[in-house]
Amino acid sequence: MNHEVKTHLTRDEVVKLLEIYNTINAVIDDSLEMLDIRLSQISDLRDKSQSLRGMFNFRCSMGEEGNPEHWKEAVMPDDPNAWYWKEDKDNE
Repeated sequence: MNHEVKTHLTRDEVVKLLEIYNTINAVIDDSLEMLDIRLSQISDLRDKSQSLRGMFNFRCSMGEEGNPEHWKEAVMPDDPNAWYWKEDKDNE
């Protein structure tokens, strides 16, 4: 399998990264300054993390039996333990 790792970013992608940075920064600031965090901020973090995951095709790691391990940290798309749907593998 040869899965490409994205190394060049468009301006729109950098803008998305800036949005993610700003969201993370705002949550951290609120947490430190007010010892508080709003559920809407957590939801925004989830949305931004999914956007980032999609942009770079970050993958779930694959367990010993070939199943995705969603609870573990994501891996790069070219990682030997990156999990793909069977259909994804068939299209290569």
